[in-house]
Amino acid sequence: MNQSEQQIPEKLLLNAITTVLSQYITETDPYILFNGLLDVLLEITESEYGFIGEIFYTDENKPYIKSYATTNIAWSEKTRRLYEETKKKGMIFSKIDSLYGSVIKTGQLVISNNPNTDSRRFGLPEGHPPLNAFMGIPFYGGGKLLGIVGVANRKNGYHKALAESLQPFLMSCGNLIQAYQNNIKHKQVETELNRYKERLLVLDKNTLLGSNYEFNHSLLTLTKNGQTVLLTKKELKLLEILMINCDHPTQYLTIEKHVWENVIVGESSLRSLLRRLRNKLPDLTIKTITGIGYMLVSPDVLSQKNHK
Repeated sequence: MNQSEQQIPEKLLLNAITTVLSQYITETDPYILFNGLLDVLLEITESEYGFIGEIFYTDENKPYIKSYATTNIAWSEKTRRLYEETKKKGMIFSKIDSLYGSVIKTGQLVISNNPNTDSRRFGLPEGHPPLNAFMGIPFYGGGKLLGIVGVANRKNGYHKALAESLQPFLMSCGNLIQAYQNNIKHKQVETELNRYKERLLVLDKNTLLGSNYEFNHSLLTLTKNGQTVLLTKKELKLLEILMINCDHPTQYLTIEKHVWENVIVGESSLRSLLRRLRNKLPDLTIKTITGIGYMLVSPDVLSQKNHK
């Protein structure tokens, strides 16, 4: 193996990744963390500039990259202002007919050591620094394409062995993005739960559910024709969250957080709980909204549909 095809020393790579990931414990800004990772990437690959970004999709299902870290290669006053404006919210790369776009389209490694003659190249804006070599590597998480790492202008060019030696780095990028996605989801759930709790405060002490069912919010009990219906606390909590959001889908994660609070459970636990509740309350209609969650249907809505 010649010098240009040498792999990155594993110890150097792992030490660099460990340093950046250790900051994740206290740092919540993804742009700070990914800029640290990009600095590491440029150093160990001996590259001049690069980016790390996550893949998103427009309403028309067209993919694009939102960069969490981009080297400042501004070549004019206009691009310097653009860089400063976007570095905290992410630059957008949306030209699919390009070298980085080829990574999105194929989900595979893209190497071009002679971009000037590469048919996949889109071209560079006027005054942009030269692009002598490019390597774009996809990274995955949860079985799907999450993002792309792109580096440019390594003196001796890029090669497959170099990309393969970066796998620990790519796994770290994927794990970080998944962690941030989960954080966003949990924050959304917390906001939704707080909204439900506020609605609980203004609800009457008792709510009629149809079929002579009556739910008592303060006591967390359910009666039918004045007789207590024997339900476990978790079954009552599940009914409560569905009832608060009656006739509207309630997301799986929101239900799980309401019923189990600080305990992490799998989807099978929620399905089993819902099955038991349906068996005990056959007169109530609880619909499964595939890919979203569950919905309690009020008797008024059902009667309207039956009369159409």
